[in-house]
Amino acid sequence: MALLGAAVIVAILAERVRVPAPVALVAAGAFFTIPPPFAFGDTLLFVFLPPLIFEAAWNLDAAALRRGAGRIALLAVPGTLVTAAIVAGVLVLTHVFPLDAAVLFGAIVAATDPVAVVAAFRRVHVPDDVRTLVEAESLSNDGIALVLFAFAVALASGAPPASPWTDVALGAFEVAGGAVVGAIFGAICAAVLRATAAWEHEITVTIVLAYGAYLGATALHLSGIFATAAGAIALRAALARTPGVLSNALDVDRAWSALAFVANAVVFIATGLLIRPDRIVHEPALVFAAIAAVTLARVLLSLVATRDRADRITVFLAGMRGALPLALALSLPEALPYRPQIIDATFAVVLVTIVVQGAPLEVVLARLYGGRAATS
Repeated sequence: MALLGAAVIVAILAERVRVPAPVALVAAGAFFTIPPPFAFGDTLLFVFLPPLIFEAAWNLDAAALRRGAGRIALLAVPGTLVTAAIVAGVLVLTHVFPLDAAVLFGAIVAATDPVAVVAAFRRVHVPDDVRTLVEAESLSNDGIALVLFAFAVALASGAPPASPWTDVALGAFEVAGGAVVGAIFGAICAAVLRATAAWEHEITVTIVLAYGAYLGATALHLSGIFATAAGAIALRAALARTPGVLSNALDVDRAWSALAFVANAVVFIATGLLIRPDRIVHEPALVFAAIAAVTLARVLLSLVATRDRADRITVFLAGMRGALPLALALSLPEALPYRPQIIDATFAVVLVTIVVQGAPLEVVLARLYGGRAATS
């Protein structure tokens, strides 16, 4: 509760100076050396991530999602793999890491963090197509990155490598299977909602969907992220086909906005508490190479994603890394070679991409698109 209370105060102050709350929360947390009062990795993955994924997918624009499906798929799948490859290649060429450690680090930082991206966009006017592209990409590539991370850990641990095609098939199965599980959960919840008009029931059903799809898919060794996202999209689509089923849509939306704020606030300030700036400065060559590699990869992806200059800048700035890469790095086995260096480099990438890229985001986007900050 103390952590959440501090996060609310920091978020209010950040709002006054037009700095995105995630930036201020991470920066504030980084000033302190106390650890978060919970096991960060498991708590993030099984407590905070499902509602954050659900809320982001629940608010995606369906029409914009259909229009941008091709670009989203391009960024989420080949884009994530190419990012990991570019990062790994730069670190190997600069002799910072051997190949297996470089591939592992590339997998950890390959995906943009949906928590960081979605939270930073909440108060900024961005065209629907660009907003949907960035948010859907970050939701999708997180699931891809988790699958890639599992393979990279096995490689770095010295496990016998399977056939590359087997790995690809297993990864595709996890992603597709998770989406199917989510769609099934979404259909079931839509049927339940048709039987009630009470706002408390409707909110509860969506919470059950967010966690149920995630945990159900995870128990089946499928992608929980894709399950929750697919469940939210499937339920939204089912409700759109039958207007009036969700009798208290505004109450549901408000409840999820509040839940997302609580989760975002705790996750970001906890992320800041975990970052150790003193460890970052001890590895200048590693830190410089890691940040340069991640930046290069994001620049290339932004050039491919769209032709519009403003949209390219938006896609680049949205390439923040946040809590999930940090949780993955800290979850590495203690005996894994180069574990401390990988964690240090992840600290640096998270801190720089959130604070440096995120701090000017609201002002830059307002100038690019001529819009004013939204008050949602």
